[in-house]
Amino acid sequence: MRERATVLLVRRQSVLLVRERGGPWLLPGTTVEYDELTIVAAIRALHEDTGVAASAVAFLFEQVSAHHLHHVFRIAIPDDVHPRPSAGGRLHELLWVDASQLAQVSATPGTRAILHRAMGGVHESSRSSWNHDAAGPGAAAGIGRRWR
Repeated sequence: MRERATVLLVRRQSVLLVRERGGPWLLPGTTVEYDELTIVAAIRALHEDTGVAASAVAFLFEQVSAHHLHHVFRIAIPDDVHPRPSAGGRLHELLWVDASQLAQVSATPGTRAILHRAMGGVHESSRSSWNHDAAGPGAAAGIGRRWR
């Protein structure tokens, strides 16, 4: 099972999904390199895939999928920063998806499981669920309710 640093980037009740040409929608992320810290891999993945630098990072949880052990991190970026696929990168598209529309997106089972858990295991149409952990693991890192 490969280790993967997976990024949860949330803004205004939407989550950022990415995909390679013709593939399913995924959360941004990358394989963790030998002797690399998972948090470093998450920050690296966001920058390599979108050209965006992280403002704050908080570890959320680990999630096992069919082929990966995901180390899931919530990353903050400034509101005026707009991620875009890096030129020559592996990603073809980026998409902000409203929490209420996630059920209609063609995502992998692993991505769906991570999103379900990050939303507190509540129904995907619950718009307030993204803030369920506002006083949780990210609060000390300055993340809390500033997600938009």
